[in-house]
Amino acid sequence: MGDKLTLLDLINLIFITGVLYGLIFSFTLFFMKKKMGKPILFLNLQVLFITLNNLQAWLIDMNLVSSWPYIRYMRVPWYVMCMPMFYVFLVHYLKLSSRRFYVLGITLGLFGSFILLRVGLIFYAQQNHFGEDQLKYFMDKYSSIEEIICYSYTLAIFLLSLTTFYRRQYLFTIVLEYDDLKWIKHFLNLAGLILVIWLTAIIKSIGNSVFSSPEIYYPLRLSTTILIYWIGFKGLFRFRIKEDRIVLRKNIRKQIKTETKEFLWDQDGHTELKSDKRREQFDRVNAFVIEQKLYLDPYLSLESLARCSQLSSGYLSNLINTFGDIHFADYINRFRVEQAKKMLKDGDYSAYTIISIGLESGFNSKSTFYKAFKKFTGMTPREFKNVNS
Repeated sequence: MGDKLTLLDLINLIFITGVLYGLIFSFTLFFMKKKMGKPILFLNLQVLFITLNNLQAWLIDMNLVSSWPYIRYMRVPWYVMCMPMFYVFLVHYLKLSSRRFYVLGITLGLFGSFILLRVGLIFYAQQNHFGEDQLKYFMDKYSSIEEIICYSYTLAIFLLSLTTFYRRQYLFTIVLEYDDLKWIKHFLNLAGLILVIWLTAIIKSIGNSVFSSPEIYYPLRLSTTILIYWIGFKGLFRFRIKEDRIVLRKNIRKQIKTETKEFLWDQDGHTELKSDKRREQFDRVNAFVIEQKLYLDPYLSLESLARCSQLSSGYLSNLINTFGDIHFADYINRFRVEQAKKMLKDGDYSAYTIISIGLESGFNSKSTFYKAFKKFTGMTPREFKNVNS
């Protein structure tokens, strides 16, 4: 019977899996044929630096680095690059062109300085023939100081990111039209938690050797592994949706008009017995919704449409129920589904994500889009696209 999988083995498995995923993700983006925009470039660099930092720690923990002490204590401070990459990503993603990018210069300066200083200290120790214990003590002290400086700098960039995101929203109102930015709020929450975990590790490491007590940093490494997965899936996906929606909205606005017959449906003839005046009112509202493409507004409500139509909301609801033979939510969603169907069938939109098409058709969430689409077509959007492609 083989050895049982220990908790340490499981942690290392998760850890190295995250490292492999991060490397594959980063290099795939770097070498893909499609041109990478600046937001994705900096998001990808953040994933790469977190991954390289975790890989370096894992190699040291597993004693897979050189046994020569002067090489063993040579560490690259990848962690100082991580939060600044997110900040620069954030500035580009929110299209804050007026914001200065001095953060990049300071970060690169710190990164290079730490490397040169460590090389200089190791060379100094070598020239003075430090013993193993003396070298270990010497480099432990320097590593602790370096880590505290890196933590302080990372915390400062984190606070700068918070300020930019929460107090500068008036500068990126256009982006809010395409993305509610909840995923960035979740990222900032996770980053804040990781900073707390990191501070805890620093406090615990006081009086201990950074090089001989790696278990102190296991919670930090596991949390950054989760961050790698989260950035990879969520960040890239949401960026793609936002960019698709910007292009789709421009294309939709270029359309001079939409053929009314594409959006009208049979009323089974029973409405002919109704009042001509009420029927005329419904037809005017119906034509107004179509011509102005009001259904593309995800915030369209019965009350707002009633105000535009100069009718009471109760009376308008009754008109839609009577002549549309459907309640208001389904009445509007039916237009949205037709808009989505038209784009899903059009080869010019084949490169755009299905969810971006749904959101630009007027739906305010993926779940609402899929539910309404299934209700009116009997198929999911993807099934519909496959059938009509």
